[in-house]
Amino acid sequence: MAEEKILISELFLQFTYDVSDLKDKKNEKKLSPGFFNLTTKQISITPEINNKAIEDKKVVLPFSEILDVDRKIDLWRKLVGTTTILPIHHKKDGNETVTLLSTTNENAKKIKKFLSILLTNGKEVDYVCPFSEGGKIHLDKKPITGTVHLKKTNLILTAEWLGKKQQETIDLGNIDDYDVGMDKGELSSITIKYQKDGVLISTLINADPRSISLLDTYFKLVSNIQKEDEKSIELDEQQFMLLQMMYTSDIDAEMATEMLGINIEELQKMVNELVAFDVLRISGDEEYELTEKGTKQIVEQMKKMMG
Repeated sequence: MAEEKILISELFLQFTYDVSDLKDKKNEKKLSPGFFNLTTKQISITPEINNKAIEDKKVVLPFSEILDVDRKIDLWRKLVGTTTILPIHHKKDGNETVTLLSTTNENAKKIKKFLSILLTNGKEVDYVCPFSEGGKIHLDKKPITGTVHLKKTNLILTAEWLGKKQQETIDLGNIDDYDVGMDKGELSSITIKYQKDGVLISTLINADPRSISLLDTYFKLVSNIQKEDEKSIELDEQQFMLLQMMYTSDIDAEMATEMLGINIEELQKMVNELVAFDVLRISGDEEYELTEKGTKQIVEQMKKMMG
């Protein structure tokens, strides 16, 4: 068993434990001073009164109880300046709750980086590398099972395949983009796009929701990509088929109506709806193409189909 090591010791901050209503303004008054400690096995926070640590009121969060770090939340107030409120979602008495840490931006980044690494390294994942190459998805490639490690700006995937060790190292500081697909079920995914030997490729990683969320948090810290939350578009079967055909090959209206079993008026109505969803755009006289949002949508759907 690995020896427990102290990573952050006696960091003075404000905190509130077991928050039930994040929009309640009373949380402001509930923030109390305390000493934050992080080891390789747990978080502990000891309240402070009159410059003294109150040991019998210490809050301990073992890593096995932590569910997420820095999940997007709506608070009772907007934060400005150098203060950051960092939410830690965790279990308490079998239920999910939140502990809030109020500290400087730099301290929050340090805590997030440590926790992302500690809670992710060595986790089992399924991955496909490359998932796409030169813009085309390898539909015939099946995921292989391996482990993931984060080290500085590198993400390292390791697996055994046909008796041979495989390893893919991705420099997160030089990736082109990445997409996150969060699922409330057992598996979520993250797709990383980057250049390799002059070709744009992607790697798909499937894992439990906590691991994917932590990877997203770490990517935001070490990559140069700023991600914005996007609302998912629900496509019906025919809309999905049309986008899939446009993604994989060049088609015309006649081919599309024949493949979908609809007439030209129904096709035009469908196209207009997809333009309104911002997944298609007009590219010329009676010509349409996928937008970046549309490409992400179809790739996300195809990933789910691949399992």
